[in-house]
Amino acid sequence: MRWDALVDATKQMASATDDPEGFRAAWSAMAQVRHGLDLKQILNAMHVPKDAGEHTDALRAMLVRIPDGWGRWISCSCGWYPLLVELDEQVRALLPNYVIHQVKEKYGGLRYYWESGEEIHNPHDPEPSTPGASGSDAEWTAWEREHEDWCERLDTYRQTPEGRGLVADLERRVDLAECLVHAAEMRASVTCELCGVAGQLHHTPARAPWYKTLCPACAKREGYVLSGAWDVP
Repeated sequence: MRWDALVDATKQMASATDDPEGFRAAWSAMAQVRHGLDLKQILNAMHVPKDAGEHTDALRAMLVRIPDGWGRWISCSCGWYPLLVELDEQVRALLPNYVIHQVKEKYGGLRYYWESGEEIHNPHDPEPSTPGASGSDAEWTAWEREHEDWCERLDTYRQTPEGRGLVADLERRVDLAECLVHAAEMRASVTCELCGVAGQLHHTPARAPWYKTLCPACAKREGYVLSGAWDVP
């Protein structure tokens, strides 16, 4: 409840760029609510969108891919959820262990930040295990020497025909995934973020405008106006 109140106050502050009194009131409310919040706990919690509907399980599975400390949010509206679910399925087919860092809207466009989650290792020469938090200085020193030797062997392995083949295969799959992400971002740029039908870039009529890709009906309801090519930040 405290977090929801902070989000609401932040939204009010952001929408009050031409209203000094409203801005100050929202800033005061935000400062009041955030006092005492455990930000680390909030970042690592699973923030499944309340309007996820039929996409709840799929979006939750995406949030699981976000590491601790990055903030487990899908920061866009429901019109893009089907597009995100499809993209996640496609990337998982290429890179089953891929990692998501952020999924958000920025300047009216989709931003999907990720990494492959894979490294090429010699299957017959596993990485040495660390001593752990209770390890002695001597154990850590021995591990550092062992790990350095292992890294040298790994570099040699990656130059073998088998290693080069694995590296090339990973690069191919990463390239394909990058193409899929780019295609999804392009689709989002012509899809209404609120309802999922065809849309165009719009902005709020303010000195410091907010941008969203919207259909005419959603734009009218939300008070956005159509952006020209010269308006894009």
